[in-house]
Amino acid sequence: MKERMLAAAAVLVLALAGCAGPGETIKFSASAEAVLAPEKAQNALRVAVVPFEDLRTDKGAIGRHQHYVETRVDQLVPEPGSAAEQITAFVADYLKRAGFQVTRVQSGAAAGSADVVLTGQIESYWNEAVGRFFRTELLSRNRLVIRASNSSDSSTVRTSVAGDATNKVFCFCLTDLEKLNNEALAQSLSRFLGDVTVSDRGLKPKR
Repeated sequence: MKERMLAAAAVLVLALAGCAGPGETIKFSASAEAVLAPEKAQNALRVAVVPFEDLRTDKGAIGRHQHYVETRVDQLVPEPGSAAEQITAFVADYLKRAGFQVTRVQSGAAAGSADVVLTGQIESYWNEAVGRFFRTELLSRNRLVIRASNSSDSSTVRTSVAGDATNKVFCFCLTDLEKLNNEALAQSLSRFLGDVTVSDRGLKPKR
């Protein structure tokens, strides 16, 4: 009986491998509106968010879905545009939810009356779903460098933060991985806000 079950499983795997097509390109979204709202800042600073710089070698893909049959791997690409656009938008929306008055400005453009100019770099950004026997393992991971330049005294706060989240589900659903990524990005930004404090119309290191 055991031998028959093993043989049947082997036939099933071979059949699936024969049916496996080339990997697809899947659009992958992120939203700061989908996570728990952060604690509101006591003083609503005006923050200008500049597009983040993507330091990754491969600036196209932000993840993959590896099917149980390993011959098929789908590529996850950011929606909209690029990883830099996606993370910049997430940062701006998260800070708005934290009570800051946020505007987005282009690199090199005047920040107007902003109290703080926020810039950053993406050191890593990856989301992964790996199919296993009767389960799919999910992983979302990011590492960001965030700089806050204060207009009042020209001081700068630089911090490196990371978010990491994992989960296991029975079968792959894109929204499960997107939710996990939102949580990992929120982790990073929560850690950034935990490292600074509002003082003298600026962001200063928390002592």
